[in-house]
Amino acid sequence: MASGAAGGRPVSEFADVERFIEESRRASTPRALDNLLASISLEMGFPHYAMVHHVDLTPMNPSLSHMSDGTLVALTNYPEAWVEHYVSNRFHEDDPVVLASHRTNVGFKWDETPNLIPITQRHRDIREAGLKAGVDEGYTIPANVPGEANGSCSFALRPGQAMPEERLAMSQLVGAFAFQAARGMVLNARERRAPEPKGPLSQRQLECVVLVARGKSDWEIGRILGISEDTVKFHLKQAREHYDVPRRVQVVMRAIYEGQITLGEVVR
Repeated sequence: MASGAAGGRPVSEFADVERFIEESRRASTPRALDNLLASISLEMGFPHYAMVHHVDLTPMNPSLSHMSDGTLVALTNYPEAWVEHYVSNRFHEDDPVVLASHRTNVGFKWDETPNLIPITQRHRDIREAGLKAGVDEGYTIPANVPGEANGSCSFALRPGQAMPEERLAMSQLVGAFAFQAARGMVLNARERRAPEPKGPLSQRQLECVVLVARGKSDWEIGRILGISEDTVKFHLKQAREHYDVPRRVQVVMRAIYEGQITLGEVVR
């Protein structure tokens, strides 16, 4: 695998993520997205994945109509018996991984869960049941959007498999953009209308968004672009209003997802 990207990450990882973003953007059905997620999960070293809203999962069905009719996000290839047991026992209400994902906005390994929430015997019982069903350790990426049901995308290992540590940064990006694609499908179905993509951000807005993605402050962005800090704030406010999102990180996600900026621009 070729290397040389910022921070020593393999160049091909960014290419793989950008390919996934592009293909997920073109995916027109939940089944197509499910197939994409299955493929890239294996590529990252995870045989299992589960991307769900943290709500009552009983509407889930093999036809994925729960997504095509706008009910909820739910895509998984966990063992069928485990999914049925999980759903029927409403484990999402006490699943320690789910609860931990409500306490952070970044990906975490399941063995880090005790750092995020106090662990109870109920939590241990659920994790033990999952292990017996063939789902061992994993990595979860939260998908918490203000005003909407919380969700997450998890990649899981079978018992005895080693965590692919070198692929966790890639998993973070894939999980975030996969949920973005699934959420879009559900919202569009819920509104009973075809997707209406937003027009492009202005060139100056995009310049500010790229620099936000690189971790620059408003003051630093102003110095780099030769504009005032207040003007930077104005452009970023306009970008948030354009996408109707409250946080600048969501603007970055949308701009990348819609192809207005690339991961290469962010890490350059």
